[in-house]
Amino acid sequence: MRNLLIKFFLISVLVFAWTTANANDVKYRNSTISLITCTGGSELYSTFGHSALRVKDDSLSMDVIFNFGLFDFATPNFYLKFMQGKLNYMLGVQNTEDFLWQYDYEGRGVVEQIIDLTQEQKNEIMERLIYLYRPENRYYLYSFLFKNCTTELRDILENYVELPTGTEDKNFRELINGYVRESKWTRAGINLILGSNLDRVISLREGMFLPDKLFDGLSESADFKELMPRKETSVSKPTNFFISPLFISIIIFLLTVASRFIRVLRPVQDIVLVLSALLGLVLTGIIIMTDHIELHANYNLLWCNPIYALLLVTLPFVKRCGKLARVLIIILLVLSLTIAVIWLNGIQGYLPEYVLIVASQFAMLGGIRERVNEKTV
Repeated sequence: MRNLLIKFFLISVLVFAWTTANANDVKYRNSTISLITCTGGSELYSTFGHSALRVKDDSLSMDVIFNFGLFDFATPNFYLKFMQGKLNYMLGVQNTEDFLWQYDYEGRGVVEQIIDLTQEQKNEIMERLIYLYRPENRYYLYSFLFKNCTTELRDILENYVELPTGTEDKNFRELINGYVRESKWTRAGINLILGSNLDRVISLREGMFLPDKLFDGLSESADFKELMPRKETSVSKPTNFFISPLFISIIIFLLTVASRFIRVLRPVQDIVLVLSALLGLVLTGIIIMTDHIELHANYNLLWCNPIYALLLVTLPFVKRCGKLARVLIIILLVLSLTIAVIWLNGIQGYLPEYVLIVASQFAMLGGIRERVNEKTV
């Protein structure tokens, strides 16, 4: 810990030296500013990679990384604030050697693009970085799509580098799915909580919330060199199909349909109802508590909602609440048909397992309706 504090102090002194030099109009012809792009890791938080700026000046013996992707795990109620969209990220300055060691330890690849800048542009960028590094400015409210470690760099560099313009050929959801394609459960969970805001047409600039996209944006104006290759240890292992959400949803669908004809399988309907109730309560709770705009306008609430929990509570008292149960079933059936229309019209993206789950719910609701009629005759 002591060594880390010493390094942090030395880096701060070097940064201050740069600032003082700029203030006195001293030109450093040996200085370079480059974009550092890191490949993803095996953990969810590192799946999408990382971006940072490297500043190197031999005349100052300075070689540091300006990193907008730092956060403090000691933040009170860390996970709650993250879920609520109220977690502050911050700009930090790290020794390049230490930064590269960390990524080498994780087996993640690192490439560098030295940006062609005039001395005046370098000074302006450094002044901006120093300004943002001040204690009162270094913290910012994190947003996965609109304000993260990569968008902060994009917003700085676009004033000095010509980034491509036009329309991205994929929307936010499709870009995200490209990184979690092999991690089936992660993909299913992410797509469940993300709202329809992600399914619109986006610009190339908006797509640069991803490190790889910002790297591509600079590829025509800056050559790159590999600092470290990616190792297999950092690549997420593909989910086995037989334990994937798609396979499990197929089994649930077949059993639920069979339960309509085979009496001994009727408990499957109760299991599907319980699972639907739990999913509905969890998803609703997440959306209510969060400020993340990425989760807003989520039409998955049509098939994943608390009404299933209300139906579940009603069933034990079906003789007295038979009419209420029938009304709830009709509402849920209508909502299931509505989500199908939304999916077919491309209003919000979906996965095949969601279709199977909704089909299972449809079969389950039909079976429960028959049971309600039997008990209230």
